[in-house]
Amino acid sequence: MAKHKHKITKKEMKEDKFVSTVVEGAAYARENTQNVIIVVLIFLVLIIGVVIWRSYRSNRLDAAKTKLGIAQIAYATGQFGECRDSLIALTNNYPSTESAKVGLFLLGHIYYAMESNDSAGMFWQRFLDSEFADNDLRAAAQAGLAAIMSDKGSYADAARAFERCYQEYPDYFDRGNWLYMAAQNYRAAGEIDKSKELFKKYIDENGNSPMVDRVQMILAEMEAR
Repeated sequence: MAKHKHKITKKEMKEDKFVSTVVEGAAYARENTQNVIIVVLIFLVLIIGVVIWRSYRSNRLDAAKTKLGIAQIAYATGQFGECRDSLIALTNNYPSTESAKVGLFLLGHIYYAMESNDSAGMFWQRFLDSEFADNDLRAAAQAGLAAIMSDKGSYADAARAFERCYQEYPDYFDRGNWLYMAAQNYRAAGEIDKSKELFKKYIDENGNSPMVDRVQMILAEMEAR
């Protein structure tokens, strides 16, 4: 009588393959213990390295934000020297953080207020080079550089710089002032027709501004000459 042949099911085939794989893996591990340990250690070092780097990066970001907060409090309370020192430490120690980029902008503002135009210009330019994404701060930094040009007597360059600010940042809250400053600097540079053009444009676009009366007087004086 023929013996009944047991038909191997798919489940048993999978189990057999799994058992074979485990057995083969165990045999490989026994024969290659040192290699297995090295691979495991490398894997663990990589995992730990990622965790440490994330923790380190997070701690640096937190520390940079804290430094910026301390500087802002010092500025608000009139301690400008302490504010400047905190911002310099921030930009030196955490240069790649967003907080440090804001610090560069604020240092430009502080040095300009202290009439240290060269330092102000350097920090504002570094801020712009950092490609910080906030358009309002970028606009203010560019206007600051234009103001420095005007202070140094480079009126034509200042006028063009103020006009660029006016054109490139249409949503800036104090945009009309740049148009006025551009007109004044063109006037100082002797470019009278361009100055008149921008003064008239200022009046057209800022009819409710208290500055309109002053601009109209300036235009009247220019026309009388």
